[in-house]
Amino acid sequence: MKSKTFNVALYIRLSREDGDNLESESITNQRDLLHLFLEKTEEKLVYIDEYVDDGFTGSNFDRPSWKRLMRDIENGKVNTIITKDLSRMGRDYISMGEYIERIFPEKGIRYIAINDDIDTLHETPGLEFLQFKLMFNDYYLKDTSKKIRKVLKSKKERGEFLGFKAPYGYLKDPSDKHKLIVDENIRPIIKKIFLLAYTGKSPRQIADIFSKEHIETPSVYANLNRGINNPTYNIWCPRTIEEMLTNETYIGNMTQGRRRKINYKSKKEIRTPKEQWIIKENTHEAIIDKKVFDTVGELLKKNKNKPTGNNIMLLSGFMVCRECNHKIGINKSSDGKRYYTHCSYYTAHSKYGLCTPHSLNYKKLENLVLEEIRKLCKEYVDSTTFKERIEEARKKNDIKVKKQVEISILEKKIRTNNSYIDKVYEDKLNGNIDIEMFNRLTARYKDEIISFKKRLESIEKENINSDKVDTDKDILEKINEYLSLEKPSRALLVNLIDKILISEDKTIKIHYKFKLY
Repeated sequence: MKSKTFNVALYIRLSREDGDNLESESITNQRDLLHLFLEKTEEKLVYIDEYVDDGFTGSNFDRPSWKRLMRDIENGKVNTIITKDLSRMGRDYISMGEYIERIFPEKGIRYIAINDDIDTLHETPGLEFLQFKLMFNDYYLKDTSKKIRKVLKSKKERGEFLGFKAPYGYLKDPSDKHKLIVDENIRPIIKKIFLLAYTGKSPRQIADIFSKEHIETPSVYANLNRGINNPTYNIWCPRTIEEMLTNETYIGNMTQGRRRKINYKSKKEIRTPKEQWIIKENTHEAIIDKKVFDTVGELLKKNKNKPTGNNIMLLSGFMVCRECNHKIGINKSSDGKRYYTHCSYYTAHSKYGLCTPHSLNYKKLENLVLEEIRKLCKEYVDSTTFKERIEEARKKNDIKVKKQVEISILEKKIRTNNSYIDKVYEDKLNGNIDIEMFNRLTARYKDEIISFKKRLESIEKENINSDKVDTDKDILEKINEYLSLEKPSRALLVNLIDKILISEDKTIKIHYKFKLY
């Protein structure tokens, strides 16, 4: 660099993880330090412009002011960059090394990091430890990201909503952004989605219905402008419908963690397995009844890989081959006059002689199964033992309500005691109380929390038995509904039947979701 005149860009960055309360890293302090450096230097450093990225992470260089700085470098406006230290420019080890050791030298850019004693024009001491500093900054980024994830996970486990936008059908509560309230404009749409699914419509059929009715998609309604120039911009996607039908948010359970970033340096997100979702029950108003939600979930499984036409057979998805444990499908005869069952595994591998056809007249099979279910249901209703259990459920109902109230009170007491512990700690730091008083108060509050939690565990164990009685009561309602109908719906069957086993010798065995007592 031959010129003795250096056109200077002052680069300032503050990320969210640095925290607004850290004055040493504040925008103002960085600016003051950089301008003081310019005033004191004896070199000919000409101030050109200031570039500020407030609230942007150091894990990447996807920042508006940094991009503007790079454009000004390309246009020859700037040939020197000054930052408070290396971490203000960035924390990613690989990208920082690329800029300082290749990009800047190739473009004739001088880089100065004041507090790290780095100046690429001179052999400053800081350059000898550059790689170590970059590695430490990268480690700090990783460690901070890990701590932030732990904090966020803890908040999610408490049922606090942390998303940028509320799920479709809900809004952020204006009085508390971590709580959800129902979006009354969308409530009827959510109900319609579940009603259509309950009556047997597949996600693709529901998506087609909504697209034809010109109902705004979630992204259009939220004004996200994704793919606005795409002809499918306002076309509903079956995957969107399916995700909504399996989202417990609609039954009042806060469901988060459905997606995660690949790592702390990438913005790309991937879907997480359901077992890794963070679900907190009863955090907000439900739009859909849990019984309807559970039934729809079962129907989705039964309807998997079925034709998208309007006529899904009543027993489709329930039938299983007893020999190979694969699904039994339904085909139409070549003359189109009758339907017959077939083992899907045999059909796919018939030339290898795997399994057997399991061919039965479907209509006769359906009548046989329905009659068998009706017969068993009558026996179930006539069971004296069962009636006694239902009477017991009614008696326990008042007790259960009282327990729910007690649970709410105990949870509130635990939260209150935790806040007391925080307050006592602050009092100790501020010198309002001595260490002896701090230890005594903290021990008392913690003992009370342990006592409250033990009582909660006891109530939860007691509720396991009462939930079983409620399940029996639900089954009775379904059975009575079944007996009152000439032909049941798939939604009703899914609450009564687990599967129907079909053997090659035409033996039929029905596995129910209930049993006689």
